[in-house]
Amino acid sequence: MKIIKSVSLILFVGITLLLFMLRPFGLLDRDAPIEINTKVVFSPDDLLADLPYGHDLLTALDFSRFDSEQALLKIDLLEKKGVFKDSPLYQAYYFMTMNNVMLRLGRIDDASTYATQLLLLAEQENLQWVKASALSELAIERTKRGDLDTALDYLNESVKIAKEINYEKILIKSYNSLGVISILSSEYGKAQDYFHKGLKLVETNSKHLYHSKIIGNLAVIYIYLEEWNKAIAYIDQSKEIYRQDKRLEPAIMTVLLTNESNVYYRLGDAVKARQAYVEANKTLEKDSSARLQAIVLNSLSNVLYLEQQYESAIAESERCLYLDGIQNLPLQRGLCYKSKAHSNMALGNYGAAIEDLNASVKENSKIAHTAYITSNHKLLSEAYEALGDNSEALKYFKLYYLGDKEVLFDQRQSELYLLEESFNAEASRNALTLLKTKNEIQDLELERQTLVTRVILGVTFCVLLALGYVLKKNLDIKSKNQLLQYSNSNLVELSTRDALTGLYNRRYFDQYIQRLKQGHSSTRDSSFTIAIMDLDHFKAVNDNYGHDVGDLVLIEVAKRFLLNLASSDLIIRWGGEEFICVIEEQGNIASLHKLEKVWSAIKDEPVSTPAGDINITLSIGVVTDISAADLMASHTKLLKRADERLYKAKHTGRNQIIAID
Repeated sequence: MKIIKSVSLILFVGITLLLFMLRPFGLLDRDAPIEINTKVVFSPDDLLADLPYGHDLLTALDFSRFDSEQALLKIDLLEKKGVFKDSPLYQAYYFMTMNNVMLRLGRIDDASTYATQLLLLAEQENLQWVKASALSELAIERTKRGDLDTALDYLNESVKIAKEINYEKILIKSYNSLGVISILSSEYGKAQDYFHKGLKLVETNSKHLYHSKIIGNLAVIYIYLEEWNKAIAYIDQSKEIYRQDKRLEPAIMTVLLTNESNVYYRLGDAVKARQAYVEANKTLEKDSSARLQAIVLNSLSNVLYLEQQYESAIAESERCLYLDGIQNLPLQRGLCYKSKAHSNMALGNYGAAIEDLNASVKENSKIAHTAYITSNHKLLSEAYEALGDNSEALKYFKLYYLGDKEVLFDQRQSELYLLEESFNAEASRNALTLLKTKNEIQDLELERQTLVTRVILGVTFCVLLALGYVLKKNLDIKSKNQLLQYSNSNLVELSTRDALTGLYNRRYFDQYIQRLKQGHSSTRDSSFTIAIMDLDHFKAVNDNYGHDVGDLVLIEVAKRFLLNLASSDLIIRWGGEEFICVIEEQGNIASLHKLEKVWSAIKDEPVSTPAGDINITLSIGVVTDISAADLMASHTKLLKRADERLYKAKHTGRNQIIAID
């Protein structure tokens, strides 16, 4: 009887301890959610690979990007076998391959014909993925002709279809094309958004052919924003990606090297500009398209201009303008006319330069490229001034002024995205830390599953020992979870702070607006003031004293902001030397008086640095009397209005506050 009681007691204690030990492993939680990844990426290449001639067609498609002769040879052999009569899938890949070949040869009309046939096939056979591919190809053809509106319509429909069927390969391509169109329309922020969407998908499609292209196109944005170091960095990154995949079309490297040459042209470095041009010229092949030939010839013209070989530069521009097929490429024609005009002005041929610039404006207008048109207006103003025609010079200077204002606002808007990109870079680094932690958690989960078996086998022999082990393990897990929570809270704080000045960043501003909208703030009935503050001639500080001294100036300016603003006022580093201030008007102190106090604190006392005392002034654009409702609904428009007043402050002498239009 005593034995039965002892065994029963041991069994009871053992089962109780076993259940207690199994609880942390989640095996007793019936309601615990099970994560299932239901995402299935559509891939027509996989469908084709299962067919008898699938691999031959895929090889032909690969060749079509970098070796037209081999691609046509493969297609001809398959055509003789009658392969393309067997399946709509074969026909689709035939049209895609031929479209690529024609684009590579610069035969845009023929490429359009094959893309149109691809679209007809899609509609006849009700193949949505084929339709998405055809629309994407037609968009590329329309973009090269300068018909951006039609290209946008095609791309938007292509993206819609691709999202519905999860066709990531064509989504990446379409996002790249949308980014290119946004660049041509001088919408740099929107372009960055599209490129980052494409790169997000590339994370799971690392071998995608457009990986190098998207990185290279990000470099183009920085060229327009005159961020030369970042442009070169992206070009180098794109070249490295290109070199890792031998299947990529040579045209990618041609464009990258000519862009590199153009960066050094803008910097006035004739040696490096020519080195990059020489490398670009080596990538040209006998079947290179008119577009590529024009890009390389224009690069050579710019190099010759830097080397003061103006007659030779004009001759290369003329070669560009007489290329077969250049008539269908308004962007390249416009650039060649502009390069020719530059050299004519250097030779004093102002009449010829004016003709070239007018022709360039006409070509640029076909693609609505504000930045190019604006720069041409500036050159026209200079040419007419040199001829003594002050009336025409003033006319074009006004056009340049208005265009430059529009481009400047586009650039200011894009700073928002540049800041976001900087944050994303920091977030990526933080994500690596989080990923490590997640991997550790996964390892712990595997370890806990292993322990289940060990505990079941050992519970009879070593109940107390197993209990102590599991309790220790739970304490370890709890400790790591607490560490994770602490790390995550720190990451959240870091994500809303500017690393240099310690001020809040744009992400915090978004949270501030969201809190107003959600009614979590006690300031819904208050009146607000928004100010955009920009340090005057700050680029000169960096150029004359170096970026380290510039950083010290920014840190000191941030301290003065905090000392002269109330704790309830919001001060944000918006990007570079630009800051945003949001003042809630309470009590008897008017917001403008606060801003005058901040303004005086900056201008009245030099900033002490290792390079000596540096005088800094501040321009401020202000919008006052803003209701909480208006701030929630129209903060973007209010920022734009403040930015316009800042622009006015900058162009009417700087070092002032403007609160009215």
